[in-house]
Amino acid sequence: MVLSLKVGYLVPGVVVKSMPDHDAHLILISGTELLAFLPKRYANRPHKAGQNLVACVFVVEKGKIILSQRSHHYYIRVAERAFSVLIEEEKIRIKRAVSVQGAGFAKMALEGLNDTDPVRECLPYLPVMKAYTDDTITLVRYSRDIKEYVRNALAPAPSDKIRKVIFSSTLREAVVGVDPAYYGLFVGKGGTNVATAAKLLDITILIRKAEDTNL
Repeated sequence: MVLSLKVGYLVPGVVVKSMPDHDAHLILISGTELLAFLPKRYANRPHKAGQNLVACVFVVEKGKIILSQRSHHYYIRVAERAFSVLIEEEKIRIKRAVSVQGAGFAKMALEGLNDTDPVRECLPYLPVMKAYTDDTITLVRYSRDIKEYVRNALAPAPSDKIRKVIFSSTLREAVVGVDPAYYGLFVGKGGTNVATAAKLLDITILIRKAEDTNL
């Protein structure tokens, strides 16, 4: 049965107990006799014994199952549930979802199909995801124009405060000049906003105060 579980599968479970020595919760996967670990750093909210939850299979190795509620698989799977109507109607496509350690939020890139604005379409369904995570989900419009995609990915920082984006395809690096008064919003607490945006695009993003550069 362990071998039939694959990374990325969304599984329901029950919290058996907390495991202080492992800093994790012991989870019984529903409908089976399989036990798995949910490390607390991979849990998106506090859990107590007896609680039901869903999580994604993160690692299956040597008979040991590790679950996560913060992996990109998890965010995508719960989004597929929340946005199922829009996906079935071929209005949107989920491109990617990422988070960074300690951020408390995730960014999700959505592509609009048939001239659909994916963020506008998905916003009414976003509360459905609250049943699965306490993390804030920032919806990002995917764009084939890398400069536009960088602007979008830095949300919720205001895109109209971006003065210029310079992108090097060779370095896979974007230098973003922003209004100095909004520098902190673009960087985010502890650098988490820019780090998550960079991870979403799989590039390096450098935020610069426009007054300090030629941007």
